[in-house]
Amino acid sequence: MLNQAQLIGYTGAEPEIRTTTSGKQVATLRVCTSRYSKAKGERKDYPTWHQVEIWTPATVNWLATKGLPTGARVFVQGEIRHDRYTDKDGVERFFSKVVVTAPGQTLTALDRPEPTLADPA
Repeated sequence: MLNQAQLIGYTGAEPEIRTTTSGKQVATLRVCTSRYSKAKGERKDYPTWHQVEIWTPATVNWLATKGLPTGARVFVQGEIRHDRYTDKDGVERFFSKVVVTAPGQTLTALDRPEPTLADPA
């Protein structure tokens, strides 16, 4: 089976890095992709926001030390996961995210002459 997503887009904010109760670090960032159409000579953009979680230690460490500014162009390759939570009003909410955690999955900064930000397998 194949579960893979590839995105090229722009970061919406600097990555948030947190530590889980088990001591693992995870970075979360928002990436915006867009498509457009032209009607009557006018361009109309349709942005889509994606939540990306990065679990690979080398990439999380890179993000923690060097950062990735808002508006940075990135390539993300990971798997799609669906999750749910209950909001403050008791309503169950569902969302999708792209998770970078396994060998072959990556986050690459396209604005910088940096190497691919992936853990060596």
